[in-house]
Amino acid sequence: MLGSADHPRHCRFCYQDEPAVTFKDEAHAMPAAFGNTGLFSNYECDACNHLFGEGIENHLGNWTKPIRTLSRIKGRNGVPTIKKPGPNKGWRVEYSGTGFQLEEYEDDPFFEVDEAVKQLRFELHRDTYIPVAALKGLVKIGLTLIPDVETQHFRETYDWIRDTNHSRNFVAEFPIFRTFIPGPMRNDLIVLMLMRRRAGIDTVPYAFFTLAYGNEVLQVFLPFVSQDRCIDGRPLSLPPFPTPGSLNPALHGRPRVKVENLTGRKPVKGEKVPAIFGFDSVQEKTTNQPAGEA
Repeated sequence: MLGSADHPRHCRFCYQDEPAVTFKDEAHAMPAAFGNTGLFSNYECDACNHLFGEGIENHLGNWTKPIRTLSRIKGRNGVPTIKKPGPNKGWRVEYSGTGFQLEEYEDDPFFEVDEAVKQLRFELHRDTYIPVAALKGLVKIGLTLIPDVETQHFRETYDWIRDTNHSRNFVAEFPIFRTFIPGPMRNDLIVLMLMRRRAGIDTVPYAFFTLAYGNEVLQVFLPFVSQDRCIDGRPLSLPPFPTPGSLNPALHGRPRVKVENLTGRKPVKGEKVPAIFGFDSVQEKTTNQPAGEA
């Protein structure tokens, strides 16, 4: 549990104290959708908890849903299922305890099986999200993790993530360093690392954090307006940080790093997410074979 439970408690997001605000609900230090069942926070009042849960954390959940499904990350209701959008029947990607169940209809093919290279290819879709709202959801995790002594430096950042007007400008550029680790990564390991730059260094952001879950690692900087003026207009070059649990690249391929831009202010609909699975062999399912064993 982050933060003291002593009364009166103080919310670091809206700056209010008990009894003006209440702290009855469990506030996750990072959303439960990422598999967090053990890290909670006393820093977040019920009003802010509901504001974030119905807003920026929902957008973050939609943006990360495909990779959470493919990485088998168990949220409140288990690993999320992804299916063809719309009211009609169609393809479906679902995970059970025995493995993935991939369904399609003969008149509506979705999966491409290449037996020559032993690959299964398909494209998932993302539910509608606003990129900058998802970005705020990531920054909110970092602002929950920082020590109390640092919160005074991030007042403008706290105000920005609470602002439901996502068209407001805050920083000109906000790169997210995203690493994909191929292979059968553990789905029960979450890594959070919070970092602050050393004194005398002016080529990197003042603070940033790394979040690793399943096959994905995200590096997100936490804007401190006055201290980050030194990097205005400079290209950021941060190495992808290794995290515990990474696989042998000789067996599954080297991690792939890209820079994500989540500063868009308009809703993104129908975005496609390509996926490639490797397999050892193909076995025809017989009519008397239990589902999930083929």
